[in-house]
Amino acid sequence: MKLLQRITLALALAAASLAAQAQLKPNVGPYLVAAVGRTQYDHDCWFFADCQTARATFGKVGGGYRFGVFGVEGWAQDYGRSDVRPEPDKLRLRALAANAVWYASFGPQVEGLLRAGVADVRQERSRDRTKSTFSGLFGLGLVIHLAPAVGLEFAWDITSGEGTDSGSTTANALSVGLRLKF
Repeated sequence: MKLLQRITLALALAAASLAAQAQLKPNVGPYLVAAVGRTQYDHDCWFFADCQTARATFGKVGGGYRFGVFGVEGWAQDYGRSDVRPEPDKLRLRALAANAVWYASFGPQVEGLLRAGVADVRQERSRDRTKSTFSGLFGLGLVIHLAPAVGLEFAWDITSGEGTDSGSTTANALSVGLRLKF
């Protein structure tokens, strides 16, 4: 985890030094995002408390179209594979998602974003059958524009999945990614 924190800090410092020179493109048009990060699974909970936790590596790719302060997006997310108790059980969530996004400008090169949508979440567990469910997908983010068509996106995403014979799982993911505007 310390390596991810160091990489995030280095990228934030680089973004801050480059942001002062960036000129923004108009806030209308398509974009692509690729990001990596870390997931925390909360699983096998007893009435939303006393959960087991596990961690995994997170990755997502997606694209969207922005209409000023609003936009629409599509995502493919892999929350990663993790060992869970009782061992040697393994857990993995993957999602295909569609959401709306709202942007708030914090300055000429910095924006916040709020995502909300739905996802087809596939929960795979080695001691259970794979099950696909529709779930809500929510997220917060910070975009630092480095150049007219390039930005750095820091994001937090959350969704949940259901097992066939096992319980539900909530996945929280922190990520850093590259955003390209066209």
